[in-house]
Amino acid sequence: MAKLAVALISFAPFLTVEAKAMSLDDFARMNFDDEATYVALLVEGSAKMLKANGQPDQARKAITLFHDSSKNGGVAQLASNLKTINALNKRNAINPNNRAPVYQIEDAMELTLKDAGIIVPTSYLLSINQNFRPSGPPRAITTAQ
Repeated sequence: MAKLAVALISFAPFLTVEAKAMSLDDFARMNFDDEATYVALLVEGSAKMLKANGQPDQARKAITLFHDSSKNGGVAQLASNLKTINALNKRNAINPNNRAPVYQIEDAMELTLKDAGIIVPTSYLLSINQNFRPSGPPRAITTAQ
């Protein structure tokens, strides 16, 4: 019995599945269609979670936020939050005493939704696209000369 317990404990790290976040760099390399799909899946998944938790009004609010194409809409707010967390990540990277996590797309989405009064935890957002694979070729990276 003790050998079985030791064996199970030894294999435990291999049995857990950790949801992987989408890095800002990986997101920036995706073509525009894949980016749009990734964001749409996050929004739809958030709405499903909210409905399942008895918050259909919040689910509609999330969908409506991302259908709004104005500067106050979800896409514009997400883009702004992506720029903010990218700058924060860069600042944290040069600080040798930094202990903050590297912020990802899901963190920006959580912040965007939270700013609109919609609470969807990052931990849930991470589970939505854990098997996402871009379908198209990556965007060409251009460098300033």
